[in-house]
Amino acid sequence: MKISSTGIIAVLLSIILIFPAKSQNKPPIDVEFTGMFWFITTYNFQSSDPNWAEMLRPTRVLDDSGRPFADNGLFSISVRPSRVGFNTRQATTKGDLITRFELDLVGGGSNAGETFFRVFNAYAEWNRWTFGKRNSVFMDGSVVPNTVEFFGPNGMVLLRNIQVSYKVVDSQKSQVQIGLENPSASSDLGPFREDFTFREKLSDIVFTNKLPALTFHYRRNFEHGHFQAGWVTKYISWFDRGSTPASDFSGETWGYGINISGSINPTGKIRLLGSVVTGRGIQNFLNDGTADVGVKANPTNVITPINGAAIPFYAVMAASEITLAETLSSTVAFSRVVNQTFESQLSTSFQSGSYLTVGLIHRPIPGISFGLEYQHANRQNANFAGAPEFELPAAQGNFFAINKIQANFVYRFSKTN
Repeated sequence: MKISSTGIIAVLLSIILIFPAKSQNKPPIDVEFTGMFWFITTYNFQSSDPNWAEMLRPTRVLDDSGRPFADNGLFSISVRPSRVGFNTRQATTKGDLITRFELDLVGGGSNAGETFFRVFNAYAEWNRWTFGKRNSVFMDGSVVPNTVEFFGPNGMVLLRNIQVSYKVVDSQKSQVQIGLENPSASSDLGPFREDFTFREKLSDIVFTNKLPALTFHYRRNFEHGHFQAGWVTKYISWFDRGSTPASDFSGETWGYGINISGSINPTGKIRLLGSVVTGRGIQNFLNDGTADVGVKANPTNVITPINGAAIPFYAVMAASEITLAETLSSTVAFSRVVNQTFESQLSTSFQSGSYLTVGLIHRPIPGISFGLEYQHANRQNANFAGAPEFELPAAQGNFFAINKIQANFVYRFSKTN
């Protein structure tokens, strides 16, 4: 297992917080250590991206060429969802100053598929302000279902994002929060770069974050559930580093969307969860995000014959959590994402994907649980209409589905100073 500089910094920061310099003028800092050991075994009856073998991601059912990853049958064993961290609390004249820092072992980016430290949470809260990396203001964390599978439904908003946010209203019944967050964006240009008339030009395109994403949510709590509505707007721009007066592929667009979510507790043993998300160019805020920007042909424009546009989409999620006995519960979760792809997007582009889990969780004693779950995911790629002007033939997008069985053992622990 690799240990990154992030892990070293986390250890040093822990030491500083645990053994602070003594001061007669500062109130004491309460420190709580938290952790979770998560052991997973999974059998995939088909195949998916081996970098995410223990997680259910519809986007990774087919590879970047639109084909299955391998032959049928894949066994995996992992501890990557395990995490460790600490919380601190210090009283001030303006309310408590709270910090939270957590690392998990999921990896990502250049370390995808490895057991590698990743920052899960890193933020401070004080006087209604939040600074750092935590759940996006656009997200409703209380509708994330308690599945055996770690990753969770693809079609719900789930993004821990770097932000500055403020709670305008913060009461037991209502909450209004606004934030400025890291916008980020991804494109669907990859396949065009491999064997395409303008591959050299597209290789010069880079995304630039010129403005933060503006996020907002309103939440209302009721006796037997809650309702939340969120909004996000972001500016997306890309720059052609090889632009000339005769050829410039630079461009810009806006992404925006709404997230309606809520829960209903008809009895003390049943909890129903759901969300609907729609918009364009904000897919990176989804749990299993796809490209935000797609290719649109513009052959009549000799300077910019290929342009980009924010991809419209909608996503739904529904789940039920039922307590079957004192130590036994079940969770059923379904989710679906549909991109309204453009005709000029290739047959390797993600168009739609579904997620389904049916699981049982047994908690023999506090802090320990065993889970068993059936999992299904599928992906449909877009149908490419063809572009004769660019010598690209029409192509049918592939469909592929996987079925998995997963079992896990989870141990949660905490200790205060």
